[in-house]
Amino acid sequence: MTPTVSSRQRWDVVVAGAGPAGLAVAAACATRGLRVALVAPHLRPWHQTYSLWADELDAVTTALAPGTVLGARYPATVVRTSAGQRDLGRGYARLHNDVVHGLLLDQLATGGGVTVPGTVAGTRDDGRQVTLADGTTLTARLVVDARGGGPGSAQQRAWGERVAGDVGDLVPPGSALFMDWVTLRDPAAQPPVFLYGMALDDGTTLLEATSLAARPPVPLPHLRERLHRLMAETGLRTAEEPEKVAIPLDAAVRRGAGVPVGAAAGLVHPATGYSVATSLQTGGTVADAVLAGADAAAVRSLVRGARRRATLGLFALGREVLLGLDEEQTDTFFSTFFTLPPSAWNAYLDTGSPPSAVAATMLRVARALPPSGRRFLAGGVARAVRPRRVSP
Repeated sequence: MTPTVSSRQRWDVVVAGAGPAGLAVAAACATRGLRVALVAPHLRPWHQTYSLWADELDAVTTALAPGTVLGARYPATVVRTSAGQRDLGRGYARLHNDVVHGLLLDQLATGGGVTVPGTVAGTRDDGRQVTLADGTTLTARLVVDARGGGPGSAQQRAWGERVAGDVGDLVPPGSALFMDWVTLRDPAAQPPVFLYGMALDDGTTLLEATSLAARPPVPLPHLRERLHRLMAETGLRTAEEPEKVAIPLDAAVRRGAGVPVGAAAGLVHPATGYSVATSLQTGGTVADAVLAGADAAAVRSLVRGARRRATLGLFALGREVLLGLDEEQTDTFFSTFFTLPPSAWNAYLDTGSPPSAVAATMLRVARALPPSGRRFLAGGVARAVRPRRVSP
């Protein structure tokens, strides 16, 4: 039963939004003895498939609940391009959403945190007071905005199906198929689309036709058609309702007096769409800062400081380059990218990497590409840095 909340109460932290970032912050604050109110329209488990690297799952487990099984693991991670199939040598993982969601809710409740059904309509008093759509007001030392990002003009999109049947060599046993730029290839169709997949706990296999980045976004029916064509050719049948993915890659950071976290802070990787590992580990950082007496400006700089902003800026440049590539060029790019030493491509896939490491990886890719690849890469960079025309 949800406790009655009075506008006269004072909170240490009010969190708006119950996605991975918001719930992680609320739970971490509550376990440290802070007075926490979590505002969200509902508290249903997250329905999206959240994936991360196996070593990131280790870090998340250490941060949230050491010794608890928080996800399924895949020892091998496969990339398939026209140059062949490659095991990246880095394990992959899929979050057990129900376990993590339930764990964080339990931590919030055990720590004395309160959940408030509703939506935030606005903030005032320099961000220390939020007003809900029903008129309720909540006052806190710190307001955390975890309501996600905006729509963005560029998106990663995917149409996924849980399929029953023998997937054969599409997804090698015990592996996660990270990117397959061969199976769904269609020179007549643009932008590029790749196949993503992994075995699920119930014996089915998740297959997704994925557009890594496109502006405007690829229509979901197009992705559905590409995937269903493959299923028809291989005799696979749908086992459950489809999964539809739309991840904004260039959404603006939420502005306001509160402290944005997760997607609201622009912490979605602008070239891959990844964010869940970062989101789940943000909670402890924010909670420790509040416990130490940090104000909103100080917490904001911890979540999205100058170094991270520089890194995200480089990733945004990479996103703009990818947006201009056709299927053949994209295949060439990733065939080259994953021949780099793991330390190099790992740095590019982590929003916590220093900008120097990301820049070094970008230079290494440029040098490793064939001459034709360097030309389209240079053209993409030129387009990305060219000022956009503004209509009078």
